[in-house]
Amino acid sequence: MGVNMALEKPELIMAHAEQLFISHGFHGTSMQMIAKAAGIAAGTVYLHFASKEGLIRTIYRRAVTDMLSCLLKGYDPALAPFERYRSFWLNAYHELKEKQNLVHFKDLYERSPFYNEDDRLWADEQWKPVEQFYQDGIESGLLRNMPPCMLGYLSLGSVLSISQTQRVTPFEMTPELEEQLIRASWRAILAE
Repeated sequence: MGVNMALEKPELIMAHAEQLFISHGFHGTSMQMIAKAAGIAAGTVYLHFASKEGLIRTIYRRAVTDMLSCLLKGYDPALAPFERYRSFWLNAYHELKEKQNLVHFKDLYERSPFYNEDDRLWADEQWKPVEQFYQDGIESGLLRNMPPCMLGYLSLGSVLSISQTQRVTPFEMTPELEEQLIRASWRAILAE
């Protein structure tokens, strides 16, 4: 697992829990399993997290926040739309490629019965800077007139698929190939 033992207890618990949830699912992972993996007493887990559902939700919210930090790294709203998009794409590929657990956990949680309306509203609020980029493009006539989340799936969603494909079917991602992929996904969302 490679979890740093110098972490504070809540972080240690979350790091081990995230790995176990990804490996065994939410229902297949008990608080006792988490405590054992973290090398602490089960009661200690409950001192920091009142319930398994609370722990799961905390990890989810941290995953979304971390993903957005990756995407928005060095973001400059003064750049031309394509350059801002290029920044998103490169950040998604280079930053999130090394943090696949964030993506896996987010997807796992959003497909689970734990995901609820409060989570959706919270997540929508967090994703506003990215959604605003797409909304501005729609309103200016630059991007296709479709829901911003669909534009995100067509463009940045492809980056996540590419990085997962690269793990299964290794290929060399050259700067030239990166640029081709960036431009192809950008063209997919441009207004006709």
